[in-house]
Amino acid sequence: MKKTFSIMILVLMFVLVGCGPAETEEPIDNDLFPEKEWTMLSAAHEEPIEITIWIPNSATSSLGVAVTELTNLYNQDQALTYPGKNIKVIPEFQGTSGALNTKLQAAILAGNNPVISAIGVSSIPLYEAKAVDLRNVYTYDEIKGFNQGLLQYSLYRGKLMFLPYFPSASNIIVANKTLIENKGFTLPTPESIITNPDESNWTWEEFMKIAKGVTTINEVDEKSVYGFASGSVDPIGMMFQQGGKLYNDDVTAIEFDKDDKINTGLQFWRSLVTEKAMRNPNFRASHGSIILSEFYTGNVGMLFTTSSNLKSITDKAEEGNFEVEVFPFPKKTDFFTNQGGSGIVIFDNKSDKEIAAAADFMRWLTEPKQNAYMCSATGYLPLNTATIDTPALIEVYKNYPMMKTASDYMKFGIRSPQGKAKPAADSKVNAYAKQIWSEPNKSIADIVAELIEEAKYEIEANK
Repeated sequence: MKKTFSIMILVLMFVLVGCGPAETEEPIDNDLFPEKEWTMLSAAHEEPIEITIWIPNSATSSLGVAVTELTNLYNQDQALTYPGKNIKVIPEFQGTSGALNTKLQAAILAGNNPVISAIGVSSIPLYEAKAVDLRNVYTYDEIKGFNQGLLQYSLYRGKLMFLPYFPSASNIIVANKTLIENKGFTLPTPESIITNPDESNWTWEEFMKIAKGVTTINEVDEKSVYGFASGSVDPIGMMFQQGGKLYNDDVTAIEFDKDDKINTGLQFWRSLVTEKAMRNPNFRASHGSIILSEFYTGNVGMLFTTSSNLKSITDKAEEGNFEVEVFPFPKKTDFFTNQGGSGIVIFDNKSDKEIAAAADFMRWLTEPKQNAYMCSATGYLPLNTATIDTPALIEVYKNYPMMKTASDYMKFGIRSPQGKAKPAADSKVNAYAKQIWSEPNKSIADIVAELIEEAKYEIEANK
C-alpha cells in the first residue's frame, strides 16, 4: 500500500559559485525538490518475501562483517514482528566494486539482477533508467535530516536515486600539529573553518607558507622533513577550491577551458614540488604508502589522505606522542570536501512486493541505531545526522575526534557534475595532470592543451 505525505512548497534555489554562467552550482544544503507531495513505498507484510542485496568486498571485510550483522538483526526483527509474513534480506558479496559493477550490468540486461545493490559513486549514471526514485522511500524531512554533504552524487537528472550509505572516505589533510607548532607556525582550528569559512585564513598561500617553513632537506635523505606529502594531484578539488569545475552538470562538455583556473591550480600543485614544500611523487616507487609511514615518523608535516585512515593515524600519533589535527584542503576562494565510497540503489524492474521490501530495509538501515553501528564498525561517515547523538558513535568520536571533524567538513560538499562520461574523463584528466611532476620542463599551457583535447575526446566517446 502507499501513503501520501504532503510538504510545504519549497523553492529550488541556486547560488553562484565564482562568477559567470559556467560557475553556477547548486549548494548541498539547498532545498532539494520543488514538489508539494510524493508517494511512499510501504511493505504490506501479507506474505513472507526474500530479497537479495549485492555488496562489494568480501564477507570478512569490515564492510562485509557490518552488513552481515545488520541484515541478521533486520531479519530477526522481521521474524518477531511479522511472523510468517516477514521480509528476509540475504547479502551476497561480489568482490571488488568493479567486479560488482560488471556483473550487475549483465544481470540487469538478463533481468536477473537483485532488487537492491550497492554501487560506486562513479557508476550512478549507468543505472538511472532502472533506479527507483528514493523520494518514494524517504519523506522530505527525512532527506533533509541526512548529512547534506554526502548527497553530492545522489541527485541525478531530478531523481534521488542513490543512498550514500557506505561513504567510506573524503579527501582531507592530516597535520602533525606538534611538529608544525614547534616550527613556529599556527594552524587554524577546525571550529573556525566550520563556523566561519569565509573569514578563514586556511588558504593556498597560508598552506604553502607552512609547508615550506616546515621542510628541512638533509643530505641523508631519511632525515629530510617535508612540510607536505601527497601521492597524487587533485584536479577536481583544485577547481572547486577556486569556485570552478571541470565539466558542465551532465558531463557533456568541459568547463575548464573557459578561464585560467585549471592553469592556476596545476601551477600551484607543481610549485609544491618546485618550491620544496613536498617531495616529487614520481621520485620513488610506492611513494603513496611510504609517505604514510613518514608521517608517523615525523618526516612529513601534513599529509593528503582519506578519512578512512583517521583511526589508524590517531592510534599511531598516540604511540608516537604527537598531536594531530584534520583539515579540509585549503581554499583559493572556496572550501570543498568530496564524498567517496558507495551507496545503495533500488531497481524498478522487480515486482512491487520486492521493491517495497527493499524500501523497508533501506529505511531501517538509515535509522540512527543501525547507521551508528555501520559507522562505528567501519569508520565510515554517518549519513543520518541523528546518528551522531547515539551512544555507539559518541564513544567512537570520543576516542577518535578527528572522525567527527571530517564528518563536519562535509558541509563543504557541493553537487557534483554527473554523466556517463565522467569516469573516463576523470581518469584521463588525472593521468595527464600528473605531467606537472613527470614532465617538469613541460609548460602548464601545453599540459592544459592536452587535457582539453583528451577530456573532450572522452566525453564525446562516452556520451
